[in-house]
Amino acid sequence: MLKRIISAVLCVMLALTAVPTYLESTGNSITAEAATDYETPYYYSQLSDDAKKVYNALKEAALECKKKVTVKANIGQEDFNMIAELLILHDPITFNVRNITADNVTRKSASFTIQYSYSKDSYQKMTAAYEKQVDKILAKLTDDMSKYKKIRVIHDEIINRAVYDLDSSSNDNIYGTLVKKKAKCDGYAKTFSYICAKAGIRTTTVIGFTDREMTGDMHMWNKVYFNKKWYNVDLTWDDPVSNMADNTKHDYFMISDDEIGRTHIEDNLSFKVPEATDSTIGYYEVNKKYAEDLDSAKDLIKKGAVSAVKNKKTVFDFQCSSKSVLEQVKKYVLDTKKMNSVLKSVKKSTGVDVIPEIYSYSFSEDLYTVKIMLFYNDTDLDYYFVGDDPISEDMIDTLAAFGIK
Repeated sequence: MLKRIISAVLCVMLALTAVPTYLESTGNSITAEAATDYETPYYYSQLSDDAKKVYNALKEAALECKKKVTVKANIGQEDFNMIAELLILHDPITFNVRNITADNVTRKSASFTIQYSYSKDSYQKMTAAYEKQVDKILAKLTDDMSKYKKIRVIHDEIINRAVYDLDSSSNDNIYGTLVKKKAKCDGYAKTFSYICAKAGIRTTTVIGFTDREMTGDMHMWNKVYFNKKWYNVDLTWDDPVSNMADNTKHDYFMISDDEIGRTHIEDNLSFKVPEATDSTIGYYEVNKKYAEDLDSAKDLIKKGAVSAVKNKKTVFDFQCSSKSVLEQVKKYVLDTKKMNSVLKSVKKSTGVDVIPEIYSYSFSEDLYTVKIMLFYNDTDLDYYFVGDDPISEDMIDTLAAFGIK
């Protein structure tokens, strides 16, 4: 949720003390160079040359928590809006910047005042603390991993470390996400961008809405540059809000604009967002968990259950190719006799003491995904549920009848 921070950016005004300058925009094209430069946020390439000078000076000052900056550059209001948006919203390491005001702007120079959310000492301690956590995640990336696998590991590691929380004071930055382990959308997105950059993977942050009318709070997610194409990744929507164990989602992992467009709409303020047109390397396609029709879905249910049971996992999932296939799958999964028969067969073939009579399920009406939860004898509630969120009385009573308490 980005309403508060975006409102702050939009309130920033440039106080010109001379006739406004009219710079010809030179940075609105998406270039290959921008997609492989990891040192600066992706949108940096869309700044004018003078705006880049100002951005670099302000960023250097922000890292040292300096309050006053003067730059020899010629910028106008549009340039300043882009600079402020880039530093406050998109750059993951300048999260201490709360506001920027222009004190004096002429055709030759510009002076600024930066306001901070944290003291220099606090900011440096926060940076040192999150860098330790970043190093732990990077250590999980091995030389023999594909780039695709590295992106997934970073995605999963962040999700498994943080919980969605709108109340934490630092939930919009890397420190809050990795150290306090509480994040909202911009915390997830900036942390993902930062760690990917450290791993040599180009990303950008995207601002938009999760309602088609664009009336609610704004949202932030990522795009990733992979094999010379861009893909959407939304860690916030992949981090499950349920208290089910073994429940990391990949519905919003490496998907196209058309796919994410069912629930998200871009509104990136000052910058042009790269397009993501390819829909062939989402998590489910790559991992062969994609059902073209009901028969292939039945096969995936059997294979998914066998794999889960062999590893005594609680959850398996797959994706349907269309809404009509999803509707057919829903009818099949809701048919307890058919599902009980499948699970009895799985129990017999694996020798694992899964309970065929009970299972849980969920469906995504937007991305056509199916998630099925299995239960085992000689387990307790902690095997299936984590955190402090309450479990429904009906679920407790059902599981208790099978000895799970």
